[in-house]
Order: sequence, then structure tokens, then C-alpha cells
Amino acid sequence: MLPRPAIGIEAIAAAFPNQYIDLGTLAEANNVDPGKYYVGLGVNRMAVPAPHEDSVTLAAGAAFQLIHNNNVDINDIGTLIVGTETSVDAAKPIAVYLHGLLGLSPSCRTFDTKHACYGGTAALKLVADWVAARSGSGKKALVVTTDIARYEVESPGEPTQGAGAVAMLVAENPSLLTFDDFPEAVYTQNVMDFWRPHYLNTAVVLGHTSIECYLEALEQTYSQYQELSGLKWDDYRHLLFHVPFPKMAYKGFKLLYDLEAKHRNGNPFPSFEEAFAHSAEPALWANRQVGNIYSGSLYLALASLLERRGPEVAGTRIGLFSYGSGSCAEFFSGRIGPDASAWAGKIGVGEALNNRRELNYEQYLQFREEADLLNQEDSYLNGSGFKPADDRALSFHGIRHHERVYKPGGLVKHLEASHPATKEEERPGLDKRFDDLRP
Repeated sequence: MLPRPAIGIEAIAAAFPNQYIDLGTLAEANNVDPGKYYVGLGVNRMAVPAPHEDSVTLAAGAAFQLIHNNNVDINDIGTLIVGTETSVDAAKPIAVYLHGLLGLSPSCRTFDTKHACYGGTAALKLVADWVAARSGSGKKALVVTTDIARYEVESPGEPTQGAGAVAMLVAENPSLLTFDDFPEAVYTQNVMDFWRPHYLNTAVVLGHTSIECYLEALEQTYSQYQELSGLKWDDYRHLLFHVPFPKMAYKGFKLLYDLEAKHRNGNPFPSFEEAFAHSAEPALWANRQVGNIYSGSLYLALASLLERRGPEVAGTRIGLFSYGSGSCAEFFSGRIGPDASAWAGKIGVGEALNNRRELNYEQYLQFREEADLLNQEDSYLNGSGFKPADDRALSFHGIRHHERVYKPGGLVKHLEASHPATKEEERPGLDKRFDDLRP
């Protein structure tokens, strides 16, 4: 049997709503000590989607940024999978919307994966095998994680909301992150720690149960991966976690740190705070500004680490822990590419966060109410009264005869203008891609 080729992430990009609410503002409205949110959860700001933003529009923003920032040839993309737990339709996948939007080949396979927050990792693992099986063909796969975390107003879960999407291009001999080729370390059990029945548009969560399930899955997968791979604590420069809220990554790191400290049996070892600041904290800065984005939370941490630490992490190994309630978890690892210039200036997390506007509490509630109205049948025909912003790749305009209506935004027009082509077959053709999306 031929050795498996080097497979991993060639490019990564993220997209967020253009607005946020400060957790201090939310704490004041809920009559809660702000420290409970800022320190207890580790979150400073929470991304708030506008009514015209949904899982499809966020995914479109991330995919467009990845393709255009990295000059990706869309003809090389042979599979597109979207990992999400907030799909807009019970049958039609978000991946098909994106397929038409991006103008991918009709021979490109598309579907969504669902397993709470593990859905993005499930997609990533599937396409890694798909790319490896086509070694030498030049075919690549696009994985997009996209979610909107939404809970009832004034509920315990409300400050752990968020929204965003992360797109990743998976290819042979990647310049960004190469997956280590070790046996899988996966852990599954049937638990009810977090779920969302079809008749609800907000999630149900048993907070303490979910934390316990997360930590149990982490211990099981990390220990299993140590045994299967032979890797040890000192082999990882950074440890990245699924981040429902940053304090959960803190708890996860504490668990692994205590296991390692016990193993060392009193031998010299950095203090916990020192180890956390070195290994885990550098990947959490964007999660603190966005909140929970479900299937993309781990990969936002990856994008954040690469963007903020660049040359410092080039060539190092990282460990990654993915958890999805219900539950399924996996620990895996990879080595970051040796040349940080391959991704420098192409991820765009910081730029996107700096361009947001702050909402007050009344505006936050208004956005929720208008989103509910816009997601009702014939909201497009009746008129919602809300005018979408024109700086997005795609905007949701309501529902007409049970069909969601999307229209291209200013970002599409800007990218079209910035990529002129002389031959018809070379044109991005973004206008044609929206023929089936326009009213």
C-alpha cells in the first residue's frame, strides 16, 4: 500500500456579523454582575446577526473571502461540505446554496454534516480522506462551518450566543496545516446535554451536564491519542479546544494540565497559569470578541492563532480537540506550515472584528424580533421594513412562497470589479450565479 500523502488545510478565512453587543451591556440589562460574563465565561463581546444575516449569508462571506484572498481556482474544488447545526431548511443543504453562489462545477459533490458542534470536524475528516484518495489529481475540497447560536432572552445561555462562519480549503501538501497521520481518537456516547427540537428555534442546554460531558470526552480522546500516536505533552506548542465560551477552554486545559502534572510526579513543570498563557490563551482572542459559533468555534481559534502569532508558530505542532453535544468528540493534531507568509494578510479575522458596530440592548432585541418576522412565510411579499446592509457577499430578504430569497451584496460587486478578466470563460461570472436567487 502506498503511503498516505500529506493532507491538511491550505487556506482559511472567517466571516462574522457586522455588529455586536458588549457583555457588560447585556449583564446590566439582566441585572447580573458583569464579571460573571467577562470573567466567568471569558467573553467580552457577542456577535449579533442582523435580520438579513443567516447561516447561508455567513457561509457565503467566509467562502468568498477564502477564494478571493487566496486566488483559488474554483475548478479545482471537487467537494463542498458545510458543517452546521443551524440549517435554514430541513432538506436542502446550505452547501447547495453555496455551490450555486460560487459557480462550482456541476460534478462537485455537496452536502451538509450535522452533529452539534462536531459537524465541522466531521466534514473536515471526510474530505481529508476524499482528497487523499485522489492523490495527484489536484482536486481540493471546501469545508465551511457556519452557525448562529441563539437562546431565549434572559436565559442562562443568552450570554453564550454568537454567530460566524469559517471556511477551510483542504488539499495535498498544504501550506497552512498538515494533519498528522495517526489512528483516530474518537469518543461517542448518547447523552442529552444540549439539543434543539424541530419545533424550537432556540437551543435547550443542561449547562453543568454539558461541561461534564465535554471534559469526559476530552480526557478519553486525549489519553487515547497519546497511546495511539506516541505524542506527549511537550510535543505540542499549542493546544486548541472547542470554545462554547473561552472559560471552557480554560477548564479543558486545566484537566490536561492536571493529568500531565500527575504523570510527572513532582518533576519540574511550569505553573498552570504560565502554561495556559503559553499554550492555549493565544488562540482565544477572537472567540472572546465573537462568542459561540458552534461548529466553527475550534477553527476560529485556529485562524486566530495563525493570524496573531504567524512566524512564531510556523513549523510547530498543535493539538486540537473537537466536541459536539449529544455527543461525539475527537482529538487530533497537525503541524503548521514552515512559512507564515503563506497565510499572512489572508485570514482577515482582526479586520472583520475591527469593522463592526456596537449595538445597545434595545437594538439587540429589535434585531431578534425582526429576524423572527423575516423568517416567516411570505415575509418577502409582505415587506419586512428592514433594509439589508450592502457590504455583505449575500443578504437574506425574506421568504416567498416557502422559498428563501437571497440577493448579492456590495462585497460581490467589489470582488467582481477587483478581478477583471478579458475572456468570457475567465470571468468570475458572479452576476450569473445569482440568477436562481433573485426574485
